[in-house]
Amino acid sequence: MSEKEILNIVDENGVAKQVEVVAYFTLKTNGKDYLIYTENKTDASGNVEVSVSEVVEQEDGTVVFNGVDDEAVWVEVKKVMLDIAKDGE
Repeated sequence: MSEKEILNIVDENGVAKQVEVVAYFTLKTNGKDYLIYTENKTDASGNVEVSVSEVVEQEDGTVVFNGVDDEAVWVEVKKVMLDIAKDGE
């Protein structure tokens, strides 16, 4: 079993939290980097909730996580998530 990768992030409300990395990947269609992560919370059905963000490195070296607003990009990200689920990663 591989070791979990934990990141410390600050959310859009300025709250610091620790999240577990599920996957980090670059979409071939747009060349941008994305991160799938979880706070290990479950929904009403018992499924682990995950979040997806575009990873953008700023000129000063800081990294910002942006939401995925483009529907075409979201479709591609969901395909990656399904592949990960099928592979059992």
